[in-house]
Amino acid sequence: MIRKSLLLTVRMFTILLLLAGLFFILIIDDKPSVQRQVVVTPEHIERAKKTFDQYRQQAKQKLLSTIKIQPEDIDIATNYLAKHFINGDAHISMSQQQANIQASLPLPLPSQVRKGYINFEATIIETDALPQLQSVRIGHIPIPDFISQFLVTQSIQWLQNQPKYRNGIEAIKFVQIAPDALNVLYQWQGKFSLKIDNHFPVLSKSEQEKVYRYHLLLTQNHPKQTNQTLSQILQPLMQMAAYYSADNLAQKENRAAILAATLYIVGLPLKYLIPDADDWSRPYNQPVTLDGRQDFAQHFIVSAAITAYADTALSDAIGLYKEIEDKRSGSGFSFNDIAADRAGTRFGERATASQNEAIRLQQLIAQGLDDRDLMPPWTDLPEHLSKSEFRQHYGNFDTPAYHQLMKKIEWRVEALPFLH
Repeated sequence: MIRKSLLLTVRMFTILLLLAGLFFILIIDDKPSVQRQVVVTPEHIERAKKTFDQYRQQAKQKLLSTIKIQPEDIDIATNYLAKHFINGDAHISMSQQQANIQASLPLPLPSQVRKGYINFEATIIETDALPQLQSVRIGHIPIPDFISQFLVTQSIQWLQNQPKYRNGIEAIKFVQIAPDALNVLYQWQGKFSLKIDNHFPVLSKSEQEKVYRYHLLLTQNHPKQTNQTLSQILQPLMQMAAYYSADNLAQKENRAAILAATLYIVGLPLKYLIPDADDWSRPYNQPVTLDGRQDFAQHFIVSAAITAYADTALSDAIGLYKEIEDKRSGSGFSFNDIAADRAGTRFGERATASQNEAIRLQQLIAQGLDDRDLMPPWTDLPEHLSKSEFRQHYGNFDTPAYHQLMKKIEWRVEALPFLH
């Protein structure tokens, strides 16, 4: 009797293994259904900023309002988030009352096995309430609508039970899907403040602890003085990062060090990102310069932080958008600021590219560096160009003259010591 029971158990286990193997085969594809680059332009940044500003004002007044989002922006944001969070690619297209989403996620399979991808496809349907999923397919397996809709409903209910998400979910009254726009009807009912005192805890507890280490170093090691250089700020931070990288991922240590330096140099309170920072000791914020310029230090470190916590495409777009805004508002378009942006972007990229690259950068900076190792030659680069002057000399951002000067900046950035 015991033997029969054991044989039955073995057979059931074998069947389950075969079913699991079959399921694995059916959901894994040899090729991705979506392959595309992340493309973020200054125009996308500008539209996102305008949308956010509009939402912020209307939410403050608790008005029943509609935000209109262009299909291109939704598609770009979807692909960006897929690349950033799951290292995948995604595409979303919109038609009347529905949207189709496709995504591909590469699997970390051993190279000697084969390349594998999970391809996902679904249709988002407009309803009288929130949109619903249907026609979901993972690999070669179609998922019944009642299962996908049940999972979405359960997810929304879970979010509504979380205090930090409840107001956002309940604010959305209706979502209209059209070929030319996604229209979101909403009415914010919770408390809303434009003050920086509203905490945005975007960092995990472990990340907050890392940032605190480097914040404390800046607080203790930099007494009041006339000014500091960026190289003087970065060297002890990266030395500390090297020490803690013996037991932790070097990319994460570098990322935390860069963020602490960014908040310090720009003069933003840490409580903006870390709620518990109200109780932290505060550093004396004196000017920090890069090659004699305070604006260069800010451009460099902000671009480094954006890249470390996002990616190069977003950093480049925000840097260029800043220069476009300067050109419009009066300070003018400056190619030397772009050079500082690009140098910071490459620094953030190298600091978080891989464990080996992160450690190599730590070791290089620990040996000593000065500002000339961080900032490319810039004195011959045009700056403070008004809108008319920029148009007269460079036309727009798609002319040979503009591209030639940008290539010169790239060559100079690529020659910086921390990239070799």
